[in-house]
Amino acid sequence: VFALTRLRSDPAGKKAEFVVQQLLSCSSAVEDAVDADAAGAPNSQPGLVSADSAGLESFVRAQLGDAMTADCLDKVMANRLPTRITALAAQSGDQLMPTDLTLKKRAGAENCYDFSAALLPVTGSTAAGQASGTITMVKEDGVWKASRITLTIS
Repeated sequence: VFALTRLRSDPAGKKAEFVVQQLLSCSSAVEDAVDADAAGAPNSQPGLVSADSAGLESFVRAQLGDAMTADCLDKVMANRLPTRITALAAQSGDQLMPTDLTLKKRAGAENCYDFSAALLPVTGSTAAGQASGTITMVKEDGVWKASRITLTIS
């Protein structure tokens, strides 16, 4: 709680928190977008389609496009970050929500934040996994945006 409280006076940190929260909360919506895009496609498997899926890309652009640089958004798609969370949600059988999110400014790195969160099923009380990583923010056209995101899910 203390780490997030300090971010209230840090506009870059507040935007970083928003991006991480959105990215980690998108499991069922990502799966729905990917499945809708894959409907009728030969040899497709629900939930995990190729990274260049139009449905997945449309969803991620709509949710996070204004909060990320174009390069960051391209890397998020190429690295399939949303589908990694979706795969974990599929294993747990429920949509995942981040809890106990901590975001801490990295010492000596301007506008770079380390984050971690437990991924908890919506209807459960036992964490399905843990997410951690870094997010780097830049000011683009007067707006704070994510320029780089790393994510590890365990």
